[in-house]
Amino acid sequence: MFRFGFFFLLGFSCLFLCEGAVFPPSNGTKLTFIPGSTEKIVWNFTDDIESFSYRLWMFTPSDGQQQVALAKINGDNKVSILTTSYEVAVEKPATLVLKNVNSTYNGTYRFSLSPNIPSDVFVYIAVKPKATASPNPIKVNEGDNVSCTCQGQGGNPPADVTWYKDNHKIGETGKEEKTLTLTNVTNGKDHKGYKCVAESHHNKMFQDEVKVEVRVRPKCKPYKTEIKVPEEAYIGEKLVINCFSDGLPAPSFTITHNVTNNIVCKHSRYVKENVDYSDAGMYKCIAKNVLGIDTDSDKLIVKVTKIEKRPSTKSATNVTTTQSTPSKITDGGSGVSPGAIAGICIAVLLLLVIVTVVYCCYKRKEKDARNRGNIHRPIGGNHYELDDEEAIEGDNAYDTLVAAASGSKSSAPEKDTPPPVYAAVDKENRLGNTLYASLDTDAMKPKRESKKERAERAPPADYASIDFAKTAKAAKAEPV
Repeated sequence: MFRFGFFFLLGFSCLFLCEGAVFPPSNGTKLTFIPGSTEKIVWNFTDDIESFSYRLWMFTPSDGQQQVALAKINGDNKVSILTTSYEVAVEKPATLVLKNVNSTYNGTYRFSLSPNIPSDVFVYIAVKPKATASPNPIKVNEGDNVSCTCQGQGGNPPADVTWYKDNHKIGETGKEEKTLTLTNVTNGKDHKGYKCVAESHHNKMFQDEVKVEVRVRPKCKPYKTEIKVPEEAYIGEKLVINCFSDGLPAPSFTITHNVTNNIVCKHSRYVKENVDYSDAGMYKCIAKNVLGIDTDSDKLIVKVTKIEKRPSTKSATNVTTTQSTPSKITDGGSGVSPGAIAGICIAVLLLLVIVTVVYCCYKRKEKDARNRGNIHRPIGGNHYELDDEEAIEGDNAYDTLVAAASGSKSSAPEKDTPPPVYAAVDKENRLGNTLYASLDTDAMKPKRESKKERAERAPPADYASIDFAKTAKAAKAEPV
């Protein structure tokens, strides 16, 4: 029975071999070529060539386009190239040559012998992948486990992804993705030198890598503890108090009020819907873990809300007042604001300016009035001031010319003295100029006198110079 089976299998094998068999390339059925290169796909077959009617090479692009016949050999005749879309050649007995390959050469190549089963080979034109790792850096608490996933995307063929530590391979290689897992991470251990490599071809031009940093957070007692208490709270309103702290392991929280044993909350957040006076006071946040305790405190002030009606509207407005806080006083407690003081100073300065202007105007008018007045007193020599009060408009003013020393007083003439001489002054020409009076010298000639009389008598004045700038009031001379 055994012999029968053996001879049956031997006969079947001989029958199969006699019909011929096709063998794929020795380097596999998935090949990767570098763009721009010339590559060969080498098939093999058994049996005599003369026993086959033809050899045929076909191509199906990976982008879904229609299958293309590349080349054909009938029997053992000359090779026929059947396409102009691709640069190809054939080397007998069954090698296909691809020239200057590019991305359009991606796809399945088939070799067949009639009437045998064909052999397929898939060709990739290499594309560099992009390596990424997440999370990066890796942050882990001391004693915890952590994972990091590396991906190699966009490569052709799909990239092989591998983890390395100090250039030593860690674990197996993944296809387009690989996860690194670290367990029970310790703080003192070296966590540098990790990297992930993604490659689509053994040529380094088609490899990408990313370095990963591992940061270990050591265990510690709570620190940077802080309690957040509102600056003020109002009767009947909502109160929220928050507590924060860092530490490893993560701390637990307790919030107390006024005294340590008055615990109001065993969480990091305390909420009370309606505030009253009893909620005022000191609040403390206690953060605790297995390594220690840390605390922080803050004070809450509770205020009252008062409802007042505005006179201009019907609706009521809440006006907030405090029970114990006095109103703010400025300027040393005087109750006068700096703005009011500045306003008062400005008003006083304006008042002084107005008074000064009025006074100057008054003095100027007074001076003008004096300039327009008459001459009332002698001013030295034979110069006199005239009294304009008794003058009639349009007439000339007259005064008595007395040949006396400057500063002498007017007196009634003696019996034997010559009659008085008057000087006529034109008022139309006197303003702004010094005026002179023309005297009648004949009237001034004295009668024959003795030598003694002539010696005692003062010489007569020819002209009287009148200066209108002198406006002082002088006593009037008695009429002659």
